[in-house]
Amino acid sequence: MTTDWKSLAKETVHSFDADEVRGMWDVDWLRATRVFLADHESEIAAEPRRWKRGVRKTNAIVFGLAKRLAPPRRLVFALVLLLTVLAFVESVGGDSWSGQASWAFFALFVSVLALAFLLAMELVDKLHFKDELVMARELQAQLIPRVLPEIGDFELGGFNRIANTVGGDLYAFEPLAGGRLAVLFGDASGHGMAAGLVMAVTHAVFRTQLPVDPSPGSMIGALNRVLCETGNSRSFFAGVYALLEPGGVVTAYVAGHPPVLKVDAEGRVVKRLGSGSYPLGIRKNAAYVQESTVLAPGETLLFHSDGLPEARGANGEEFGDARIEHVLFRKAGAAPHEVVSTLAQELDRFLGRTICDDDVSIAAIRHKTA
Repeated sequence: MTTDWKSLAKETVHSFDADEVRGMWDVDWLRATRVFLADHESEIAAEPRRWKRGVRKTNAIVFGLAKRLAPPRRLVFALVLLLTVLAFVESVGGDSWSGQASWAFFALFVSVLALAFLLAMELVDKLHFKDELVMARELQAQLIPRVLPEIGDFELGGFNRIANTVGGDLYAFEPLAGGRLAVLFGDASGHGMAAGLVMAVTHAVFRTQLPVDPSPGSMIGALNRVLCETGNSRSFFAGVYALLEPGGVVTAYVAGHPPVLKVDAEGRVVKRLGSGSYPLGIRKNAAYVQESTVLAPGETLLFHSDGLPEARGANGEEFGDARIEHVLFRKAGAAPHEVVSTLAQELDRFLGRTICDDDVSIAAIRHKTA
């Protein structure tokens, strides 16, 4: 046992990182408080007195913690709070050897034990689900290709980073007869396991429909129909389905997703495909507009999830569309994998130690030059 504690102590010392410790406050804690205060921001902001705003924030954080515990554990949490308050009240005004101080020390000791018990229970739950989440992540990883080969007349590049253990972003590229290329790119609603399930259903429908009829109208209809039948108003897929012909003709449907950018050989955005519509899986009768363009040799299509432009740095500023277009201009003529990796690097520089709240996916398709 002593050896184990020594090993743990050595590992802690050797892996200590001052930036990570600071990050516990200026990244992790601030991120957690945003979650706890999300439902109370308006009433806190409306309070003119500073001390009352502090009280409201504290109340919202404590309530948020309690709300996320199972009912029996809420009782333990309430006991911790009660004993801590009693220990504070009893210790005020008493000398260090009085009965009041002894009682305060006992109450504080019991509250620490109860808090440790509560923490252990939450940790056991986390470990219990860890293996299942890891398995789900591995299965999901198999659906998103990491290395994208050339397909016919097209060069490909892709990047995916998930915000939670399981993500909801998806891209798939399938070669079809006659040198055609079918592309599915999109973002399932929500985060975590729920988004991963919507993403898996979408991918399964895509693969099933391809040998039946890969035409854009049939594919978007099948995706919308199945997602409407299997989900609800809160589970949907904002996505793009595109069919590329060998000569560069592109036919696409964009359903509630950021526009696809057509970039010329000089790195300028010359066209945007997608002007707003319902995501897939919300309305069975939703009508989607077919859009077309021609991708000339040397031109590129760029797909990205909303997690890229909406990523926020430490100061709250968004990454934004302008930065995306600036990278495209700088990387004019570069291979798709280089364009995608540069965008990912720029995002990392922009975020610093800030953690992205949403999945981020990027894909690029370039019509090869002769």
